[in-house]
Amino acid sequence: MVRVLATVVALAVGFTGGLWAGVAYTDSRDAALPAPSPAQTVDDTVTTAPTTSRPAPAPYTGDVLAFGDFFFLSTGPCLEAKGFEVDAQAGRRVTDAASELSRLGDEVPGAVLLHLGANGGVAPADLDRIMTILGPERIVVWSTIQLPDDDRYTFEDATNAAISALPQKYPNARIVSWNALSLTNPTWVNADGSLTAAGCEAFADFAETVVRAAI
Repeated sequence: MVRVLATVVALAVGFTGGLWAGVAYTDSRDAALPAPSPAQTVDDTVTTAPTTSRPAPAPYTGDVLAFGDFFFLSTGPCLEAKGFEVDAQAGRRVTDAASELSRLGDEVPGAVLLHLGANGGVAPADLDRIMTILGPERIVVWSTIQLPDDDRYTFEDATNAAISALPQKYPNARIVSWNALSLTNPTWVNADGSLTAAGCEAFADFAETVVRAAI
C-alpha cells in the first residue's frame, strides 16, 4: 500500500613469440675458406599469457523503494504489483526528501527509485546531496519529470537536465526517461499529470527493467 511520507568482458590474451636466425658470415678476403653452412632458424617456444575474466554482472533481485512525490501516488499500485515498496507524498520537495532519506538510513534497501523535482524543481547540489546520502553501493534510479504545459512549471527542462547528467558523475545512478517516453505516448498521461492505467503499467514495466538490469 502506498505510504504517505518515493562492458565488455575484458579478455586479455598476451601473445609473445620470437624468431631468431643464425647469420652466415663470409670473409671475401679468404676465398679458400669453405662456404658457411646454411643459416639455421630457431623458433622460440610460443607462450600464451593466462586468460583472466570477470564474472558477468547479475541482475538486481533485492528490495526496491520507490520514493517520491505525487507521481508515485498514481503509479504506486503498479509498482507495488512488482514488489516495490512505495513511499509517496503529494507535496514532497527534493530538500524534504534528502532529510527523510537521511533519517531512514539503513532501512533504505539496495535499490531506490526516485521521482522528485515536480514541486519546485531541483538544483544539481540537491541531487548531489541525495546521492551522497544513499551512497555508492545502492542502485539509485531517477525518473525525469513530465509536467503540464503551464507557466508555473518553467523549471521542468532544467530539472530533467540535472537528473539526466547524474550517471556521468555517479556510476550507480540510472535514469528512467519518463519525460521522453510520455511525450511520445500521450495516452499514458492525464491532463493533470497523473497517469492513465496504461501509463501506470508502462512506467512500472520500464522502471523495473532499469532498476533490475545487470550493468
